[in-house]
Amino acid sequence: MSTHIPAIFANTPYTTGVDVQLNELLSYKQHGKLSLSSKQLPATRQLSGNYLANIKGRGMEFAEVRHYQPGDDVRSIDWAVTARTGRAHTKLFQEEKERPVFLLVDLSDSMIFGSQFAFKSVQACHLASLLSWQAKQRNDRLGELFLISKTSQN
Repeated sequence: MSTHIPAIFANTPYTTGVDVQLNELLSYKQHGKLSLSSKQLPATRQLSGNYLANIKGRGMEFAEVRHYQPGDDVRSIDWAVTARTGRAHTKLFQEEKERPVFLLVDLSDSMIFGSQFAFKSVQACHLASLLSWQAKQRNDRLGELFLISKTSQN
């Protein structure tokens, strides 16, 4: 039995556009290394994230030194700068955050339609595969939920 791929699918991982094959989804592993660039930082603690937050707080990444203000934590006073300037200064750090990825993929009966290219359910699986490989490449936590409707046959 020969596997003839229609011309419309020539430069894509799709084989038929009607159903999803494992090799189609695995082909996105190499594409997972592309785009969605972000600044990668080594995790210093088990619960620390790979992304710097926009807010300043108690993190591991040094952000700046500023004048001490009432209410600041005295443990964060920079004694070297304070000795040089004669005024109390405090260190500020940038917090590290996690960005977990959660995908919700609708594979219900309403997704079994499409154009000449592929069913919407097949395209949803391919998109979920690409996003999953990218999340794995960035060491993000990943969760997926597939919505499948059961049709009763009488």
